[in-house]
Amino acid sequence: MINLRVPFLKVVMLLVLMPLVATAQQQEGTWRLNLKDADIRAFVTQVADITGYSFVVDPRVKGKVTVLSSAPMNKDEIYDLFLAVLQVHGFTAIPGKEVIKIVQQVDAKQSAESLDRFAETPSEQLITRVIQVDNANALELVPILRPLVAKYGHLAGVAAANALIVSDHSANIDRIEGIVRELDSPSKYEVEVIQLDEAWVGDLVPLLQELAPDELGEGGAGGAARKYSVTADERSNRLILRGDETFRNKMRSLIAQLDQPSATGGTTKVIRLGHADAKNLTEILTGVMGELAKETAGGGGTSAGGSRDTGFSVFADEGLNALVVRGEPSMMQEVDMIVSQLDIRRAQVLIEAAIVEISDDLGQDLGVQIALGDESGSSTPVVGSNFNNVGRSLGDVIGAILSDSVITPATGGLTLGAGERDRDGITWGVLLQALSTSTAANLLSTPSIITLDNQESEIIVGQNVPFRTGETTNTSAGLTNPFTTIERRDIGLTLKVTPTISDDGLVRLIVEQTTEDVADSIEDASDIVTNKREIKTTVLADDGETIVLGGLIREDYRVNKSKVPLLGDIPYLGRLFSSESRTMIKRNLLVFLRPTILFNKGDSVAATDEKYRGLWEVNLGIREKLGLPTDIGEQPGIDTLFRPDSGAARGIE
Repeated sequence: MINLRVPFLKVVMLLVLMPLVATAQQQEGTWRLNLKDADIRAFVTQVADITGYSFVVDPRVKGKVTVLSSAPMNKDEIYDLFLAVLQVHGFTAIPGKEVIKIVQQVDAKQSAESLDRFAETPSEQLITRVIQVDNANALELVPILRPLVAKYGHLAGVAAANALIVSDHSANIDRIEGIVRELDSPSKYEVEVIQLDEAWVGDLVPLLQELAPDELGEGGAGGAARKYSVTADERSNRLILRGDETFRNKMRSLIAQLDQPSATGGTTKVIRLGHADAKNLTEILTGVMGELAKETAGGGGTSAGGSRDTGFSVFADEGLNALVVRGEPSMMQEVDMIVSQLDIRRAQVLIEAAIVEISDDLGQDLGVQIALGDESGSSTPVVGSNFNNVGRSLGDVIGAILSDSVITPATGGLTLGAGERDRDGITWGVLLQALSTSTAANLLSTPSIITLDNQESEIIVGQNVPFRTGETTNTSAGLTNPFTTIERRDIGLTLKVTPTISDDGLVRLIVEQTTEDVADSIEDASDIVTNKREIKTTVLADDGETIVLGGLIREDYRVNKSKVPLLGDIPYLGRLFSSESRTMIKRNLLVFLRPTILFNKGDSVAATDEKYRGLWEVNLGIREKLGLPTDIGEQPGIDTLFRPDSGAARGIE
């Protein structure tokens, strides 16, 4: 019996492995490249191993490359990828007969290439090609095509041969050659300019496109729409025709029939404005169109709201914020252009100011005053020391003794006074005062205001204080009629700002900032005294930048000493015959400003939400200080501020 089991198993294994062998043969000769921050010279070595090409690398070729490949590629695709990587890093490969040189792109156009080794030129290969121009002028095509050529490439025209020489990548040269073929029309396709006398080019071009759809329509047969064209020159009201003689004759005949005087002598249009002010825009249009009418007529004036020479007129409907415009089509086109550029949403500026004032006042007074008097004789001899630079005077003590009244001690420390008047008329008094005062203040004001670009805004926070400006008493026929004139003035914080936004986001600010308050009572002052700090300046600030406008740092130290000659100079004992007052005043005042540009609605909403969130945090802080519960839920929406009856709005209170 013959054993067929072993051959049978071999046949089965062969049938199973045959697809795998075929797959291996299909994938043979393909590679995947995945490199990250690899040295470019190592990359060149790997490509040389794959393609079998020999490379000569310029010493200036250095750097790191990253290549990610998800699909397998053959040798030609690997080389094309290699050229693309070199181009990204500013290098290129110049093939020769034996080797391929890798040099910088700026030096590539000076080297000759040999493409014999390639069955098909790689799309990223840097080559030089001559493009023959048959009908157009090659030199006229150079400035048109130059922006399409890479910086390290080359483009030149040869007048004698009417040809172009281009050095660039193969794919880009193919694109440029296709553009040249489109522009290289036969000489019979000429350009003609027709001046219109009555009609407006903006209206005539659509009519011609409807009347000649085969030549000017988008679906023209055989690409006719690319060969024939009618272009409107609105600046000079002219039509530019491009095409052969038959087409131009047809268009010329149609234009002659359509270029007729208007039956109405002008058109009327209502332009609804979205952002601009109708009254201000009317003044601008009247001035611009008046100047245009003078240029058109060689002089002449304009009537109110329009021009007599052109029949143009514009009126503002302030109720609807609209313009009513009437004029020739050319004028209407000019108006539409001006309005479209002026009727735009203006940016806003959020201006935040911080006025910081820190003050510290210290005062120390020490003095002893003695007096002795005798009222028994015909006269009253008096001897004593009396100083007016410390608290109460000794005269106050003597007066209290004589009137049997109580003297009020001076504010700010210790006051000791003693005195007596006996039956013989001898009166004596002693006053000892040790006073010390200290005042510290930290004032922070943060006003903020939102205004339109180039629009003055003002915010005032303070009081309206009355000032006496005059007083008189009129006596007539035994009658007295006194009166006092009063003038009220705003006293507080005033911020006046005019912002101007530049194209690069810089804000120019014209600032007037005033801080004024009512001072403490001052001796010998007949009316209210105010302290005033004012800044007027013009500054530049970037969007969101905080700048300091100015400030004042003041330190005032004063010593006022009074004493009895000779007696006041005695060591230790001289303190009984002297009085000394020391005062130190420090003031620090700084003003900061921060503009924030609000270009659109989103910026305005964000600024509003930020201020509202700050108000909510202040509300929680007040409730915490008052011992009220702070767990009152999430912050309500800002719309609840306009519904006072809602529970969320009451939570802000």
